[in-house]
Amino acid sequence: MQGRGTGQKSDAWGVTTVGRTVSGGDEAPAEARRSFLSDLRGRLLLITVGLILLALMLFYPLLAAGFRDTWLTERAQAAQIAALAVEAAPDGRVSDELSLELLDRAQVIAVVIVAEDRRELVLAPSIAITGPVIPIDLEELPAMSSIAGAFSILTAPEGRFLQIRMPDATTANEDMEVLVPEAPLKADLLAYSRNLLLIWVILSVVVGVPLYFALYGLFVRPMHDLTDAITRYGQSPEGPETNHQASGSYEMRKAHKALRDMQGEVSAAFRQRKRLADLGEVVAKINHDLRNSLTTAQIVSEGLSESEDPRVRSAAPRLERAIQRAVGLAESTLSYGKAAPPGAQCQDVAIKPLLNDAVEEVLASWPNVRIELVAADALRARVDPDHFHRIITNLCRNAARAICEHGVGGRAGLVRISCAREDDAILLEIADDGPGIPDRILAKLFQPFAGSGARDGTGLGLAISRELARGMGGELELAHTGEGGTVFLFRAPCASSS
Repeated sequence: MQGRGTGQKSDAWGVTTVGRTVSGGDEAPAEARRSFLSDLRGRLLLITVGLILLALMLFYPLLAAGFRDTWLTERAQAAQIAALAVEAAPDGRVSDELSLELLDRAQVIAVVIVAEDRRELVLAPSIAITGPVIPIDLEELPAMSSIAGAFSILTAPEGRFLQIRMPDATTANEDMEVLVPEAPLKADLLAYSRNLLLIWVILSVVVGVPLYFALYGLFVRPMHDLTDAITRYGQSPEGPETNHQASGSYEMRKAHKALRDMQGEVSAAFRQRKRLADLGEVVAKINHDLRNSLTTAQIVSEGLSESEDPRVRSAAPRLERAIQRAVGLAESTLSYGKAAPPGAQCQDVAIKPLLNDAVEEVLASWPNVRIELVAADALRARVDPDHFHRIITNLCRNAARAICEHGVGGRAGLVRISCAREDDAILLEIADDGPGIPDRILAKLFQPFAGSGARDGTGLGLAISRELARGMGGELELAHTGEGGTVFLFRAPCASSS
């Protein structure tokens, strides 16, 4: 039977990784089988050492050309010393044995003095010249020619000879030609290249490893920590926020901070969504029972219209309309979770009666606030009457609550509703002389459960009002707020007959 579990482990570099271990299985997870060279750490080490080695190898052509030129110059100078020994001999001649010894010490094959009208063989060739002879003039050695010559020697076939020409140091008008085999130069250049490569590899490791650890501390370890934090958060985004420590460069610390902020916002959104889902279920149950209670209240309100008290009879229609709206709201809440929210039932209606009805309802709850209504009787809009009523009452209730809770200097507060036609829309302005909206909630004013400035507010009123306004093809927005009061603008479509 196989056992499974999750755990944390630390690798050789001290980086904590989160993975799933499987005991009793035949195959290890891909994370466990990952080799060092396939990891970011191994790749960074290879890249660091490789780039240093590549940078050093860019100098190889110049170094190889310099080695070739030095080698040729040394052979020519040794041949010149041998020629001086011959000139110092009696009659300017030496025995064959001494000639061979001089050529062997100079590591050359033959030496010739070249004048304008003659060629003099100083040291005769010690071996037969059977291969091609490549002329080289040491006075005319440009850098590119030296580089090309060095690579030509490395790739040359066997059996070639080099004819080195240089000025004779003992005379003014004579040159010296020195014949040398190419094979010793090729062997020395290959040995020099191998030694140089070995030195560069050692230097790359010596320089690259400390550089790697510096880059590892600045970038790789913080990147691993960031990756682990994202992995842990992805496994439980709704859980408690993880406090991971930021390290490394300023950019990496900034990335860690951004991740923590994002985790906080996303986790809060997840928790809020869960609470909203739970709240929706509770509200649905409450609304189911509330609808039954409101139905009973509606039956009772119909009986109040037959009362002999004139005040009761005058208030009964208003009470009945309010109960009907509450019943409709409860039914729409119950149907919200089953399908898409019911759309607005727009119709051409007169604005002023709807406004008067909303004002009366607000004044019933806030009698100490004055509401001034400025609207022409002829203004008509194409709206859903119930949605329109809810928008106006929400805005007026918010204004009245702000005035009563915070006060306006000992005087009665004023809410002013004015409306006028603007192009193809009806523009309603709801203004108050209250204390204004606090800055801390302005950014989330129309977000559910976030934009309430009242002590017992839920933050749903403005969010619902904007949604209802847009559902009717209109718009609700904050026009101004400050110490002098707050102004909201509500645009509603004009009636088609206007």
